[in-house]
Amino acid sequence: MKKMIICALAALMLLGGCGSSDARSSYEAGCEALKNGDYETAVSEFDATISSGKLQAQAYRGEGLVQLYQNNVADACILFEKSLLNADEETDAFRRDVNLYLAYARISHGEQEKAMEIYNSLLAKEEDPEIFFLRGRLNLRMEDTDSAKADFDKAAALSSDYDLFINIFLIYDGLGKSADGARYLERAMDLVSQEEDDFYEQGLISYYLENYQEAKESLIQGIRADADDTDCIFLLGEVYLALNDVPDARAVYQDHLENEETAAYAYNGLAMCDMAESDYQSALEHVQAGLELNREDANKGLIYNEIVIYEYLGDWESAKNLAVQYAASYPTDELAQREYEFLSTR
Repeated sequence: MKKMIICALAALMLLGGCGSSDARSSYEAGCEALKNGDYETAVSEFDATISSGKLQAQAYRGEGLVQLYQNNVADACILFEKSLLNADEETDAFRRDVNLYLAYARISHGEQEKAMEIYNSLLAKEEDPEIFFLRGRLNLRMEDTDSAKADFDKAAALSSDYDLFINIFLIYDGLGKSADGARYLERAMDLVSQEEDDFYEQGLISYYLENYQEAKESLIQGIRADADDTDCIFLLGEVYLALNDVPDARAVYQDHLENEETAAYAYNGLAMCDMAESDYQSALEHVQAGLELNREDANKGLIYNEIVIYEYLGDWESAKNLAVQYAASYPTDELAQREYEFLSTR
């Protein structure tokens, strides 16, 4: 499995507490092995940590991730429960994190009611837009559309995160109810329109509303205001692709391939251009070149496209293995969940 730097592993290190030097060494070795996809070594190191009597909550969480990434969701549930049982001295942030992974594993195991109990318990302590979003998505799974709408409305009221609005839209869009989801994008557009120079955000929301010409105009304005605004530049490449203008899209990405700060994004863009032309082998090579750069900020998009490319190449096993890890690492990413649910039926 390709080396991936993902948010779950970063959190694994950041949320870890103090412990003896031997326990800390084993724990960090387990985290490194997990990051590299060496699950056998990861379990061995986490077991050594647990046996030391130190960092047990963190080590059980690590073993839970190992099982979750291998789609052994029943085992993952048990290990996350053990983590929580040993987490009395851990921070609220740590317990929240483990609870969210446990809820995800419960849903994957078909235990939706138990996941709902977790979300309810967390929300009783604090109104958190991410958890309102997750509970809303679960309510939709359980066909409680009114409760889902109430949760999404609450999440939107508490958050100014445009990704959250987009993901709510994507959930409804995936159900064939894009009109219900579009109002969340329109609400986000109302927010960004209050700031005259939010060109990227305006372009992004127009892109999801499929107003591609408006998106193009906003992004070009953003680039005129700041020629180094790579967010606008790379999204403009995606807009060109949506407009079936592959040459201009490819030119955008090619221009940023030599800059080490932007090369990983550029490789991802070139992979999308290749996919638009049905050249999936070249697309895979571009994605893998981007992943070799180990830019954590770019890996999310690269890994998602790698999953899609493996699907087109008919390599369902590689696609599914990556999708399990990706969906678990980005639980609020609706596209990630769609890919995972699609591949779980293959």
